[in-house]
Amino acid sequence: MNISKKLVIGQQEWGIADADAEGIAALVRDAMTNRSTVELQLYDRAGDAVTLLLNGAATSNVVLDLTKGPKPSEMS
Repeated sequence: MNISKKLVIGQQEWGIADADAEGIAALVRDAMTNRSTVELQLYDRAGDAVTLLLNGAATSNVVLDLTKGPKPSEMS
């Protein structure tokens, strides 16, 4: 399974399986727009699956990194 995308909330980073990226992005958008709570299937730094409950009413911002390939500061 390829986990090259991530969700960042505050100082915490969570991996997103590439196959799940579009669905996760839609859920995050819904939570933040509608101030609702959504359940996300993500991965911790060790690659272990976790379930994260994102409360859009209590979270001021999130960062979705859905880019493919190396970042400008990374080598391929």
